Amino acid sequence: MVMLAGVRVLPLAFLVIAVAACGGGGGQIQNLPMRWRGVDEMPRATGSVSRAFAAASVSFGLRDLRTDPTAVGVYEESGFVVRTTDNVGQYCSDRLGEILVHAGARFTPQPSAALEAELIDYQVAEGGTFAGTVRLRAIVHRGAGEPWSKTYVGTSKRWGRTHSPENFQEALSNALADVAQKLLNDDDFATALSGPIDATQPLQRPGAPGG
Repeated sequence: MVMLAGVRVLPLAFLVIAVAACGGGGGQIQNLPMRWRGVDEMPRATGSVSRAFAAASVSFGLRDLRTDPTAVGVYEESGFVVRTTDNVGQYCSDRLGEILVHAGARFTPQPSAALEAELIDYQVAEGGTFAGTVRLRAIVHRGAGEPWSKTYVGTSKRWGRTHSPENFQEALSNALADVAQKLLNDDDFATALSGPIDATQPLQRPGAPGG
């Protein structure tokens, strides 16, 4: 550190290292903070899923099954892996929980159905674009029957400044929102939550006019 006219000035080399460490100026991102960015609209449930949420209370939890829980991206040209020190599983659980509640889910201590999410893939590949991918397996436990499960893939694509943390965060956020939207659009998910229609029950016909 040097003094110029009474002002402390940091050495140039220190400034370059500091900027590169946080991913600014086109440097490699050494630690990407998990931030919710660039999602214009919260995912919404279809009518069938909304009715299932109204009929069945749920519990929710997520487990991170990725081989390397610190890896969240890669530079395709060099193969450099972008990592984070944040807890990705907890972050995704918090965000998905917020999305589900916004869509009408009711979390209760004694739910009628249990929704588990398994995080299989969560990354951005930076090449010509920032391509985000989130792969999620949803598992519904309801009563003593066999659990229902299905895998969903959410994607997003962004253009922007090379090695930009904000572009990585936007791509990951939108891919997570996309996978949540696909879950909330699925009639099979609605059926797994509230159960199939029992066709053996008699139909109640409208009464005779004036009856």
